[in-house]
Amino acid sequence: MGLLGWIIYLLLGLFYFSIITFINSKYSITKVQKMIFSIILLMITAGIGFNYAFKYIDNIFLSFVFLMIFDIIYVSYFLEKDFFDKEEKNIYYYLVLILVGFFINQEFFNDVSSVFLTGSDLRLILWSFVINVIYSKNQKKKEIINNKNVDKEKGMSVDSILTNYAKLKYQYFDYCDMEDKTLSNVLYAIMIYRSSKRSKFLRNYDYFMFRLNGKTSKLSIMQVNTNRYITDIEGINIVKEDINEIVTANKLVKGKTKKELDYLGIIDSYCEEDSLYVKNIFEIIKKL
Repeated sequence: MGLLGWIIYLLLGLFYFSIITFINSKYSITKVQKMIFSIILLMITAGIGFNYAFKYIDNIFLSFVFLMIFDIIYVSYFLEKDFFDKEEKNIYYYLVLILVGFFINQEFFNDVSSVFLTGSDLRLILWSFVINVIYSKNQKKKEIINNKNVDKEKGMSVDSILTNYAKLKYQYFDYCDMEDKTLSNVLYAIMIYRSSKRSKFLRNYDYFMFRLNGKTSKLSIMQVNTNRYITDIEGINIVKEDINEIVTANKLVKGKTKKELDYLGIIDSYCEEDSLYVKNIFEIIKKL
């Protein structure tokens, strides 16, 4: 196969990773849907290569190995999460994807006269995809109806929360120190949640786009909605001020002392739709 073959598979893996990451950032697709998109990309690139007598089609499934490597780097260094977390089952997913890719490579690429599908095949795939999407939406509606008060979105694992808490506290301790330690934990909980939803890589992309168009955007590690450029430190200070305003209003309206502050209520007031997830993080880190 030679060095050139490995370089080609590496570039294909990077190409697949870029496309799937972009789609996931827009639509939050499931692992099954990621696998379908990965296989479709593999078949398209193999079909193009097959038509042009490209000699590296024989082992093109190896591009999935590089896809996994790029995902490990992205999750570990940009999202700052544990790729090998057992709850996420990322390794099992990629083992299945690589095995499926190998099977498709052997049965559909190496022993056929044409890789591209016929019109009938494409119609079958299209209808299968439509049925799958409709079924998935109906299942989600049933879950919402039957579990209105139950959190269905998988949150961060305890290990991931604690790891992020240690990193962020080391990095931003001087800026997150508040008179009330529990309020500091509220601030950290918001930071952990928002930084997990928007990786450093994507936040840098947000800064880049803001410099280009100057539109109001969510910036900094705290994802503050702003029409001016702010750093991570400025974002933290803005959220601190907002929390202090809520605390002050809470004391004035209800006449509460610090010991009587409703910290979960403060999270509700500030985070709104995300409060359930932030509360979960807050309950974990406040035990430390």
